[in-house]
Amino acid sequence: MEFGYWKIRGLGAPFRMILEYKEAKYVDKQYSTGEDWFKDRKPAILAMNPLANLPYLVDGDNCICQTNAILNYLGDKYGMNGTTEVQKIRTQELLCEIYDVRNGMIYLSYPHKNAVRNQAEFDAKAKDIVGKAPFAKFESLLAFKDNLSGGKWFVLKDGPGVADFHIWEMLDQHRMLSEFIGGPDIFAEFPKCKAFYEAFKTLPTLKNYFASEAYKMELNARGANVYFA
Repeated sequence: MEFGYWKIRGLGAPFRMILEYKEAKYVDKQYSTGEDWFKDRKPAILAMNPLANLPYLVDGDNCICQTNAILNYLGDKYGMNGTTEVQKIRTQELLCEIYDVRNGMIYLSYPHKNAVRNQAEFDAKAKDIVGKAPFAKFESLLAFKDNLSGGKWFVLKDGPGVADFHIWEMLDQHRMLSEFIGGPDIFAEFPKCKAFYEAFKTLPTLKNYFASEAYKMELNARGANVYFA
C-alpha cells in the first residue's frame, strides 16, 4: 500500500494514524517539492486515476484520490465506518463536519484574499478561534443521549472509527494554535472532547506514530507563507 501527500501533517496525518493504528504495511510518500509530485509521481497516478491529486492511496489495483473518499475506503477496508446504517450515516456526518473545521484552520493559516490577508488579521482571528474553539457540536454529540458508542468514541463502541482520526487531528491542531498565540485551554469547555483526545493519544498501536518524525512535521506548508505552521 502507498499513501502520498505533501511533507507536512496537513491532510496526511489522519491517514498516517489510521494506517499505524491498523499496523498496515505501507509506504508513506512525502512530497517536499512540486517537482517531486507533478513531474515524478503524478503522471503514474494519473494513469491509474484521472482524478489524481494529493492525498492519494494506492492499494493493489485500487487508486483512490480525495480526502473523504480515501477515508471511506479505509473505513470499509478496516471495518471502521460502522456496520449499521445509523453508524455509517453518522460517520459521513462527522467527516463532513470536521472538514468544515479544517477549512477554518486553512483560511486562518494561509494568506487568503477574503479571509486573512496580513499578520494583524491573523492575530485577531486566531485569538477569536481559540477563545471559542469550534467543537461544541462534537462535545454535544459525545454527551447526546443517543450517543452511538455509549462511551468516549464518536461512533463505534470498541475503538475509534474512521472519523475519530480527523477529529483528533483538528483538536490537536487547535490545541497547538492556542499554545502558539498564548491562548486559553481549548478543552476547558469540552471535557468529553478532552477525554476522547487523551484516550486516543494512549492507543497502543499509535505509540510509534506519536514518537515519529511524521507527528513532528509542520502542520502547514511554510513555503506558502503561512501564518501558522
